[in-house]
Amino acid sequence: MMKKFNIRTFFGAAVAFGSLFLGAESVTSAPIQEFVSVNRYAVDGAVAEIISATPDGDTLIYTNADDGKVGLLDIRDPQNPRPLNNIDVSDIGEPTAVAVTPNGRYALVTVLDLAEEIADQQPGTLVFIDLARQEIAARVPLLGIGPDNLNVTPNGEKAIIAIEDEEDEDNLPGQRPGSVNFVTINYNNPAASQVNNVELDLSEVEGVNYASDPQPEYVAISKNGRTVAISLQENNAIAVLDIASEEVTRIFSAGTSVHERADIVEEDEIDFSQPLEGRREPDSIAMTADGRYIITANEGDTDLERFGDGIWSGGRGWSILDVQGNVIYDSGDSLEELAILRGQYPEGRSENRGIEIEGAAVAEFGDREFAFVASERGSFLTVYDITNVRAPELVSFLPTGKAPEGVLPLPQRNLVLTANEDDGTIDFFEAKMLWEPTIMSPRVDLPFSALSGLVPVPNNPSELYAIPDNAMQPSRIFRIAIGREGAMVEDAIMLTKDSEPANYDLEGIAIAPRGGFWLVSEGDNREGREKPNILIKANSRGEIEEEIFLPEDAAASITRFGFEGVTTSSDGEEVYVAIQRAFEGEELVRIGEYDVEEGEWRFYYYPLDTDNVGGWVGLSEISRDTDGSFLVIERDNQGGENGASNVRVKRIYRFSLRGVEEGETVEKELVADLYADNDWYEEKVEGLAVTEAGYWIVSDNDGGELFTRLLFIPR
Repeated sequence: MMKKFNIRTFFGAAVAFGSLFLGAESVTSAPIQEFVSVNRYAVDGAVAEIISATPDGDTLIYTNADDGKVGLLDIRDPQNPRPLNNIDVSDIGEPTAVAVTPNGRYALVTVLDLAEEIADQQPGTLVFIDLARQEIAARVPLLGIGPDNLNVTPNGEKAIIAIEDEEDEDNLPGQRPGSVNFVTINYNNPAASQVNNVELDLSEVEGVNYASDPQPEYVAISKNGRTVAISLQENNAIAVLDIASEEVTRIFSAGTSVHERADIVEEDEIDFSQPLEGRREPDSIAMTADGRYIITANEGDTDLERFGDGIWSGGRGWSILDVQGNVIYDSGDSLEELAILRGQYPEGRSENRGIEIEGAAVAEFGDREFAFVASERGSFLTVYDITNVRAPELVSFLPTGKAPEGVLPLPQRNLVLTANEDDGTIDFFEAKMLWEPTIMSPRVDLPFSALSGLVPVPNNPSELYAIPDNAMQPSRIFRIAIGREGAMVEDAIMLTKDSEPANYDLEGIAIAPRGGFWLVSEGDNREGREKPNILIKANSRGEIEEEIFLPEDAAASITRFGFEGVTTSSDGEEVYVAIQRAFEGEELVRIGEYDVEEGEWRFYYYPLDTDNVGGWVGLSEISRDTDGSFLVIERDNQGGENGASNVRVKRIYRFSLRGVEEGETVEKELVADLYADNDWYEEKVEGLAVTEAGYWIVSDNDGGELFTRLLFIPR
């Protein structure tokens, strides 16, 4: 798990430096807290080995080497994947890898010739699969035997293929050196795509195992499309090439990983006490977004006795190297220790390569970068935050199906997948972005409390406006900055009416599309109080421009529990208010619609949940979502001083007014159950702010009697 926010550290920094977040880097989405399992899916056929996906992340393509097929899977619903097709390439040979072009038009599949006799082996083939038609569109002969991995440049112009030519893995070096193929893709006529073969000269590279037999294995391309790194696994080396010129820039040894502790004796007992030095011999590799660093999965693939120097095969972990070959980070013995602690250390592999880290991938989720590292023999995936490449932080340890091979992050879907070769399954994991930053003020003359409404600052998703209820007078609008470590109250706009401080019981805030704010003040017409419900228009300086009241008959039907939220139509022509509880003599609560130009009110009915335990249920907020529908908070009055044992209804619902006539009842759809899914026991969940990434929810802390809970829920 990532480090959690420490209130004492934050408070000390706030005191020492004043406004901690002023001028801080904008945060556009919540940081990942962990990755969690969503589903394990058994594919049609025997094997799922290497996986890729269409740009939208909706269709998965996987290689099934045992059956000589390429599978297509609809993964729009990760919990219920749907098979689409199996494309047979067995007449060509065995599919080894797949990658999808950035425009989503083709899946490119490398296929090796299956001739058993070395002398009979033929060059491999690059197969173009038309994804719209789900059929083979072209077969392009490659310049080399035994293609292994491939990748496609970000601009889609080239496919880059590692031609391993693994003639006989038990009798290295082979007689035919592997190479790298650059394929310039012809989208209109893929069969006419041009192939260029690039040889790899290891004769002057120190530390390689077989200088005459490069053995290219895995292809990683930088995000800017300028550089490709290729692992030469059996040589314990990495080649770096310039994509534009298709020339080798450098080749360097991956070196060795030294462990203080390992189990190197198979004796049916885990004895994690022997020192180990192992050649990294990376299999999968990946490049960071800036193109400066290479992540290596240090599997190993040679025999211990072959070199006679006592250095083992495989680094039994993962590393970060820069593109010059300098080691920036090495996991050492930490990953095998983690496997032991989780009960997933394969003791029967101790005299071989231990947990065999084989899969590696890198991706950015939100504003952070993660490395995904899979153990073939331990059958697990680990996730590390590598925002600081010199000090990666473990985020999640995730058991997988047997022998994960392919690792595929899909940030656009908030998912990461593993293809598990030995049991033919695919694991789906989801990035959990629930975030609860603590709200703080930087100084005692800027206090906050009783937040009862919330809305994003326009064009700035890292800031929110919030309003307090009548626990703070005079009324004000807070501006809150969301930073990496928490939320800081930056400022407060005081409300004034006729140049005098204004006092309301504010319960909702919305941005007026034509400028300024819409606010609502909750009324209390019990005898002796005579406070009406008011819809308020204020300018950006907090000056009250207009107060709007309910029609007399409607106002007379509300004693308490009136206006509790406000939002607008996208053009600002209508303003909508949520009324907390039903009018006198009615069973359903009302949604009020105010026509700004006509100055008229219309009402719709909303059905509340009835599974509460004691007390009442009412509306607590209304917001407009990005698609034009409306979101409301329903809550019971349990929790707080009423105790938490009866809490049930703390929910967000969606409804639409499309096709609904005045006086009709809307239909609602559950969006989030805060109590069931997020342990929300606070009574007064009262603010809901809508962003592109998800929803911010805030609690009213009863004027300082409780803490203010701020929660982010992703879409």
